[in-house]
Amino acid sequence: MKKDKNFYALILAGGLGSRFWPASKESLPKQFIDLTGSGKTLIQETFIRIQKIIRIENIFISTNEKYKELVLKQIPEINSNNLICEQVKRNTAPSILYASLKISQINKKSKVIVLPSDHYIKKLNEFYKNVEHAFSVSKSDRLVTFGINPKFPSTNYGYIKVKNTRESFQKVLRFTEKPGRQLAEKFLRSNMYFWNSGIFIWSTESILNAFKIFEPDLMKSFQSNLRSFDSDEEVHFFKIIFPKIKSLSIDYSILEKAQNTYVIKSDFQWSDLGTWESLFETLSKKNLKKNINIGFKENYLSSSEGNIMFSDQKKIIILDSLQDHIIVNNKEMLMIIPRKKIESIQDLKEALIKRFGNDFN
Repeated sequence: MKKDKNFYALILAGGLGSRFWPASKESLPKQFIDLTGSGKTLIQETFIRIQKIIRIENIFISTNEKYKELVLKQIPEINSNNLICEQVKRNTAPSILYASLKISQINKKSKVIVLPSDHYIKKLNEFYKNVEHAFSVSKSDRLVTFGINPKFPSTNYGYIKVKNTRESFQKVLRFTEKPGRQLAEKFLRSNMYFWNSGIFIWSTESILNAFKIFEPDLMKSFQSNLRSFDSDEEVHFFKIIFPKIKSLSIDYSILEKAQNTYVIKSDFQWSDLGTWESLFETLSKKNLKKNINIGFKENYLSSSEGNIMFSDQKKIIILDSLQDHIIVNNKEMLMIIPRKKIESIQDLKEALIKRFGNDFN
């Protein structure tokens, strides 16, 4: 795919990754961690993947102010002017609106791929083909997303309704955000639903028009208070104005309302790596006994299967007759819990914070 001067990328990197606690914490969210054992962090993988088709000077990263130095350390190639550093989290819509206004000011003919910093994508040749297709069809005021064929009735993903999932490109009929189990099972049987990948392509003109129609107050707040980028006015905007803006997702504020949203059936392998369990499902095919070892120096496993082992300390791990557990080791703690109790991680985190303070947040 040609690196077209009008093509841009926006990497969203402001999330906390709280479901991967205690490996991921507010001080070091999952996008800045090597969660797959590749030797690269998730944001580094995302940057490497997209810079093969987008010029580095056309790549922007949206994150929180407190992660600015982390981004620059892990991605030294990025220009600091291409960092969008928010003081507080306000979800994806304000981040995308800001970047769209800034990129549009640079290039009125710009088209942008928006992608999270913490997704797992393989079959890159197919990914690049799908992206090229999306750029080519994102004309005529179309907002384009990527749909993933669902493999099981997930309650953690959003869904995209279409006429038939066998078609490669079609209009979106409806978005549904994280359905309950019964509804997810119904979606899976119908062959009319994709998983929503959270990856989008559109022209800045198209997405800004959508904001004018569906979020006029948000658009007005930006345009009246931010006329000059990379300036003192921008610093004032993020410090004073941005914290007053309501938190909005791009799905709820724009995509669920727009009538010009289309979906491309994606041929690449994808996971949003939302939980320890999704990480296990994504990586376990590499191992006959389905033990995932990330970060440990070596391991000795006797009669042990179905374990997820993560460490930021180079140690040897020894397991004997242990099945289906999550083992997380870092300089502050060692956590060992059954995979079937994955939902208890949040309760454990809150209990530790209550007892020892925010050092464990």
